[in-house]
Amino acid sequence: MGDELMFEAVLTVVDRLLEFSPREVSSASELWPKLDNMVDGLLGAAKFDAARHGRLAGLMASLKAAAAQFLQSLLNVRRGGPLRDDWARLAERDFIKLKDEVLALREFLVGETDFLKFACMRARLRDIGGIDPEKLFEELHEERAISERTWVLLMAQPNAWRKALKDREVSEELARISSWLLDLQEARRERRCLARRTAR
Repeated sequence: MGDELMFEAVLTVVDRLLEFSPREVSSASELWPKLDNMVDGLLGAAKFDAARHGRLAGLMASLKAAAAQFLQSLLNVRRGGPLRDDWARLAERDFIKLKDEVLALREFLVGETDFLKFACMRARLRDIGGIDPEKLFEELHEERAISERTWVLLMAQPNAWRKALKDREVSEELARISSWLLDLQEARRERRCLARRTAR
């Protein structure tokens, strides 16, 4: 999957794009492919329900269309010629439209933070050999998918599990167990949300 797929990393790239001013269209154009790849990776690797997948796919379709228009205007600016200033104004206008689409994506990401964090972790679990297991355990601990006692044991004997992870069967089993822990934590969170809604 290339870089580790992490919710925070996706959000960081989104926020960086939103920080650019219309005068920084060239820098924005260099960052766009990274965001495009990250969200495509998320759509392809994470397990989404149909409703969430449809919403994210729709947001990305609009975003890609706006990015294509922006990049075409920027290409026309770079070609120069007598209409260069007009193209520059169009590129700035198209960049503002692109930022509107990026903002809509950000709203979706923030609204689905918990779900997307789990989705990113699950996607990375499928390729546990290529990730930093200590970072994964830390995320599982932060999400309360593993207990404090398990966390202490893992951190007290890092060499033991690092050696064990070199065995493919152990890695695959750990990925399965971690995925079950995430399912359990997600189910508990959904139950708490349902209980809060029912109590109102």
